[in-house]
Amino acid sequence: MPAPTPVTAQLTPSSDKKPAEAAVDHFQITDIPGVMRKMGWKESARIMQRWFDGAPFVMSSSEKRGRLAVDKITQEKLFDDLDFEWLTSSSPHTGETIKELIAKAASPSQYNELIGRQKGLTQLAPGLLQFMTCMRTLGVLDEANQDLARGAHDYSALSARMLESATQYNFRSIGITTSEKKNNPLDDVYGTLGGFVIKFAVTKFSTTPKTKKMAATLTIEEIGCYVRDTYEFLNEDGSDQLLGYWNHDGVVRPSIFAYLTSPETYESEGKVYFKVTNDSYNNYRSKLGKGGDLFVYSTVKKIPVSIHHRFTSADFAEFSQRSAKPKAMP
Repeated sequence: MPAPTPVTAQLTPSSDKKPAEAAVDHFQITDIPGVMRKMGWKESARIMQRWFDGAPFVMSSSEKRGRLAVDKITQEKLFDDLDFEWLTSSSPHTGETIKELIAKAASPSQYNELIGRQKGLTQLAPGLLQFMTCMRTLGVLDEANQDLARGAHDYSALSARMLESATQYNFRSIGITTSEKKNNPLDDVYGTLGGFVIKFAVTKFSTTPKTKKMAATLTIEEIGCYVRDTYEFLNEDGSDQLLGYWNHDGVVRPSIFAYLTSPETYESEGKVYFKVTNDSYNNYRSKLGKGGDLFVYSTVKKIPVSIHHRFTSADFAEFSQRSAKPKAMP
């Protein structure tokens, strides 16, 4: 889930000053966007308010994992104007990770780990294999004749959502592992996305068919990277996920003991904070008929590159064999 950091209080609609029913006196979950704004978490507050104001929609596990055609996602379920550059400007911690990842993605080496080759028994790495599949779908790769059609191809004007089904070839998860979650700072990026996925797509490339002296050639001139995430409150492991402890001053991470025992309140530096879990939001939605889960896409950051691949008949044969096997891409 996109872990904004919320609370277990009870439920006041953001547009209604009267509590829906007897609530915790000190704090309401609908107070959280205001607290976020006070802390400078502008995007966290914006996306949470969108969720509160939305028509009720509960995202399924399969939809969360991307098993829904992007053209089937209606606009009211989209949060698709998140600025990619905000990832680095709002979180130096996340920014360093992003910079390292982009450097790897732009590497001109034929063994580029995201869209290159791999040494060993199989030569085509997953990202290159996936992009060959994209080229086949686009009519650029001629599998029967083991060749590429000549052409210059520009997809730089496409949104992240459109690149998903056109030329997306690889991804990396950020802030997902237990170690990453432990070290993630409490900042606007964490509040908006929690753990998330960076995806990569080719936005400009050219292809040259084979000749008697030269192999078919792919030249990648620009790639795009973007965030794909979901903003929902699913409890997929069967337990009610703890999201943090909040009050009108902000949010704190509880001690390990408090995290495991999950008390209703938590005291830090003489202040009382209130527990927030996924079900704080699920209960709000079921009782008040508001709260819509969201599919999240950022803008596309375009990166000039110079990546070249020449494809032999063995490469095409390997592609035909391996691409016939079903692959799961998030």
